[in-house]
Amino acid sequence: MSKKLTEQDLINFEDSVVDLYFQNKLPFLFHLSGGNEKELVEIFKDIKPGDYVLSNHRNHYHAIMHGIPEDTVRDRILNGRSMFIFDRERNFFTSAIIGGLPAIAAGIAWALKRKKSKQRVWCFLGDGNEDSGHLHEAARYVDGWDLPCNFVVEDNRRSVDTPTIDRWGSALEPSHPKCVQRYVYEPKYPHARTPGMIDLSKATKLTDDEYFPVLEDEDIKLPEDKFKGSYKDAVNESMDSLGADKNTIFIGYNVLYGNAMGNLENVPDDQKLETPVAENLMAGLAIGMSFEGFKPVVYYERHDFMLVAADAIGNHMNYIERISHGEFKTPITLRTVVADGGPFYSGPTHSQDFTSTFREMVTFPIFDPETPQEVMDAYNYARLSSRPVMVVERKSRF
Repeated sequence: MSKKLTEQDLINFEDSVVDLYFQNKLPFLFHLSGGNEKELVEIFKDIKPGDYVLSNHRNHYHAIMHGIPEDTVRDRILNGRSMFIFDRERNFFTSAIIGGLPAIAAGIAWALKRKKSKQRVWCFLGDGNEDSGHLHEAARYVDGWDLPCNFVVEDNRRSVDTPTIDRWGSALEPSHPKCVQRYVYEPKYPHARTPGMIDLSKATKLTDDEYFPVLEDEDIKLPEDKFKGSYKDAVNESMDSLGADKNTIFIGYNVLYGNAMGNLENVPDDQKLETPVAENLMAGLAIGMSFEGFKPVVYYERHDFMLVAADAIGNHMNYIERISHGEFKTPITLRTVVADGGPFYSGPTHSQDFTSTFREMVTFPIFDPETPQEVMDAYNYARLSSRPVMVVERKSRF
């Protein structure tokens, strides 16, 4: 077990990062901690080695407090990964898009409770994120289902470098479920880098491909059986095939009560998770569950609704394996329907097609199957893949 760090240990580490900066060795965006050492030393007394810690762009203190060696963290910083420090062995995860973290934390906590694990999730956020709907949805979900998750709001009275009160017009009067705790501190450093600038023109420039590995295509061999049946039959049989894996969880609204996903009669109810009408939360839950070995299938009844989940899909699901250098994977199936036909006109906000938009946004496969065989192939690919896959069905083809 790693030694317990003191307040001075934390200060010394961040001071060493500042020294590297002024030696012109950090031509990268990074964010320093400072001023909250006392609070973190107390909080980490309750965090056990096996617990998950979800951190953010300001993660150096969290990383070394959770047992990642200081030399490892410093090496990541030197290689441009200050905002992307991951450790699968220690269950340490970061995201610079903080709004997506609460839902992911809730998904991990759901999976831990399902497994009857004694682990907990600790999700660190700022006061800027505290004011957003992302935390409200996730905290309400965690509190309602009594999931093993704590949200920690680190309030430095700033949203980036602007006083938070100047963004909202009034001071926040926090009212949270019991799963949310908070503390206030005075930050030592500005939002990014440090006071004073170096000559960045002399610094090394790197591209994203040099920061993070480009993922190789998966070698997936599809079953050679030819399907004989209708488009709808292919969808229903695909759901049965996916559901045969006990680690597959069908997520969405109306998956249990309205049977909106098609024929799930052969899938046990404990593999169906009803969610609030909160599309970004749904995708975030799926990401978190996937960290614990589940293979979620997230259903969006209309393609239009998926735009609400664009943050979780584009900023997290799409990038996690790459920016974590393969330490975290997200084997998730996104199933959606374009309502371009059928007996009822769905209206302009329930029948839009955003397939091309998502193909510009993500790098994982998006299938738009035209025939029953292509439906089977798409879902078989998703079933065998260790990465996200989107399948776009169309009412006109049923």
